[in-house]
Amino acid sequence: MRQQVQPQAPGNATAATDITATTGAVARRRWTARTALVGALLAPALLAGGPASAGVTGPWSTPTSLSATATDGVSVVDVRTTGSGDVVAVSYRETPGSGQMDLQIAIRPANSAAWGTPVVVDTLPTGLESVELVPGPDGSLTLTWIKRAATNTVRTAVLAPGGTAFSAPVDIAAGVNYIDASTAVGPGGKAIVSWSRYENRATAVYVAERASTGAAWSAPVQLDNTPAETLEGGPDTLLGPDGTATVVWTENRADGRTVRAVDRTAGATSWTVPRALSAATVDAGGANATLAADGSAVISWLSSPTGTWTNETIDIAVRPAGSTQWGPVEQATPVASTGVGEISPLVAPNGEITLVWHGAGASSFDLQAVTRSPATGTWSAPHRLSTGYPREEYDAEIGPDGTVHVLWSQQAPSGSPQTVHYAGRTAAGSWTTAHTLSTGPSEVAQGQVVGGPESRTTAVWQETTAVGGIGRLWSAGTGLTP
Repeated sequence: MRQQVQPQAPGNATAATDITATTGAVARRRWTARTALVGALLAPALLAGGPASAGVTGPWSTPTSLSATATDGVSVVDVRTTGSGDVVAVSYRETPGSGQMDLQIAIRPANSAAWGTPVVVDTLPTGLESVELVPGPDGSLTLTWIKRAATNTVRTAVLAPGGTAFSAPVDIAAGVNYIDASTAVGPGGKAIVSWSRYENRATAVYVAERASTGAAWSAPVQLDNTPAETLEGGPDTLLGPDGTATVVWTENRADGRTVRAVDRTAGATSWTVPRALSAATVDAGGANATLAADGSAVISWLSSPTGTWTNETIDIAVRPAGSTQWGPVEQATPVASTGVGEISPLVAPNGEITLVWHGAGASSFDLQAVTRSPATGTWSAPHRLSTGYPREEYDAEIGPDGTVHVLWSQQAPSGSPQTVHYAGRTAAGSWTTAHTLSTGPSEVAQGQVVGGPESRTTAVWQETTAVGGIGRLWSAGTGLTP
């Protein structure tokens, strides 16, 4: 998919120029909307479905710190819920002067407010690469990351269903300038990882796979056929319950941008030739796809008339379960200007689609959302979530009951201090007012949010006391017991 907007790296974040999803040799972590694998079926046209349970539970617990001290550089990477309701937080920690980052995980038991001690999964150089935590249909979590050295190694580790610790890291592939890894996990531990390789002003898209949990990874296969000096946005990977696989990305050429895809149907041994999903008359980028449990899918991207870079719209297309053919492109909403180049579709069990984005509002930039009705196919008017000036880094996700969770930072006109805020949309269709989670003003404040069973919500964020990320990680949740 993905625009991977890298967290504020403690000490030394590498600056990058946006090419929709990749930036030179630096992967940028996705700070825009994320969606969990929803545990209900999507109708092929996403028009049918029953009622979902209601309620964003509260109140929020008192924030607790995940950091041993306030002297290290910290940043939160991802937060997910296991099938049993345990919550896993992935973060970076850098001891000043060490020249390296610890990639670490902490686990909080279901319904508890107490986190376990963070455990180091890998030690990385301070030049950060993509990290992703992906739920599997069996309740497992798969952590995928890229470790930089003379060559870049794509690595993975798995938290088994009901497990209390991740497996030892397994190397998937190694090569020069590997960036932007994207993982999809299917039944039985079958998994596919795609990534990009950047070199000589061009990128290429690769994929590797395993047949089951613990099986060996295949050798990398190149998926794209683009000409020299073509930059491609980081890929997004889908794997349906029947084994149908899809990889989508944005192709950035001198004459414009196109959303492209390759597929491999269940039982096939080879991938299709890349094809365009977006029209030839538009520049399209920031493609992001979401898969439901039955294999139905939604893809979204930003588009504008070719060569204009104005009159942008958020467009979507829907694909029935078991198919590789996407339906007609439809416009979700016009956007005057966006702060980031990607908006993920959040799909509820009843077929509702919600989009959250950072863009220009009536007088300044806002964080906004729209929702598509499963009964009529119409989109709501944009709903403003932010109450001040929001930073571009935000996180949005949908829980298993269809509750939408959004976490973002707002800043003063000077850029600091910053504070962390939350808003949720119940499965019944109403948004909560913005709620401040921060324990106090922060030099840099940003975080991640996840929904769990019974609309329980968990947020993890950083609050720093100085430029460079020096500070603490904090967490709060709803529906918790001490």
